[in-house]
Amino acid sequence: MYRKLPQLLLVLFVMIITSCSKDDDANVFKGRYDNGFFLINEGSYNNVAGNVHFYSYTNDSLYLNAYTTENPGKTLGTNTQVLEFATIFNNKLFLVVNLGGPIVLTDPYTLKETARINSLPNGDMAHAFVGVDASRGLLSTTAGIYPVDLSAVTVGTKITGISEGVGDMIKAGNYIFVLSETSGIIALNSSDYSIAKTIGPAKTGFAISKDGDVWAATTNSLLKINPGTLKVDTINTTFDIYYNPYTYTSGSIVASTTENAIYVTSDYNAVYKYVVGNNASIATPFITIPADHFFYGKGIAYNPQKNTLMLSTTDNVYGGSINTMYSYNASTGVQTGSFIYNGNYYPAMTVFH
Repeated sequence: MYRKLPQLLLVLFVMIITSCSKDDDANVFKGRYDNGFFLINEGSYNNVAGNVHFYSYTNDSLYLNAYTTENPGKTLGTNTQVLEFATIFNNKLFLVVNLGGPIVLTDPYTLKETARINSLPNGDMAHAFVGVDASRGLLSTTAGIYPVDLSAVTVGTKITGISEGVGDMIKAGNYIFVLSETSGIIALNSSDYSIAKTIGPAKTGFAISKDGDVWAATTNSLLKINPGTLKVDTINTTFDIYYNPYTYTSGSIVASTTENAIYVTSDYNAVYKYVVGNNASIATPFITIPADHFFYGKGIAYNPQKNTLMLSTTDNVYGGSINTMYSYNASTGVQTGSFIYNGNYYPAMTVFH
């Protein structure tokens, strides 16, 4: 027994060091914009270009115009272009400015700009970005889809077979699902971007549920797509699922990572929750926001760190100057908080680490 004691002590020492190392990694300060989330704002057309706010959990405070604070002299397009989409991929925050604006990459923890694509060929206007792997991504536009070299941060030749406007995109399994204005949902092979299947009509997308299925929606139905077989199941609804037919905004559909559930919005003020396999769960609104508040932009986001739904609203259905962000428990629908920030920002969407 005593002969084994030094070996046991050595094992215990290694375990303690490893545990401390893991704790240290979890608590490493990565930058000012680590512990919180981003509010992406369109900007006030003809007045002010779009910008990025940051809500800090650490200080329980909202920091306005964080992008321009960290990048003096730089802007996210002009005041006639619209910051409409953002996502974090491969440790970069991608900011996509619509109406001919730039695609800007920043460090997601410092917001310092690291690269930008100033414009696209032929005057095409960008809509959304999806990462494919560490070196490749896709950029949807008003006239098709461009591949993006993430190492050089350049766009290549437009992929073949799609020339119409394309909005949201998502990668699942070996496919990239894209939402076309004319063809609806198209599944692309992620290896070479060839068309694997035209799935058909949809108005909004996309989200990936806890079980791995891809979700989109028509006006009166949810669409569940198996990312392996591309088989589609339809769940009809008794309400109209919201989408914006007038301008590009990211689809108002999100998924929980805690339970197998999908959330969509309706009528500018209601959230419906579908628990997969339980049709009764979507019969009535899960959340109705207070009167005289209206979803704006994407309007809804899921916070996986806190299992909350974040709902972006303004005081006018077309966008107002009183902006309220509501948070609700995504399992129970109980409101957990809210904050107000005034100004003509026009919130586009919310982005989490």
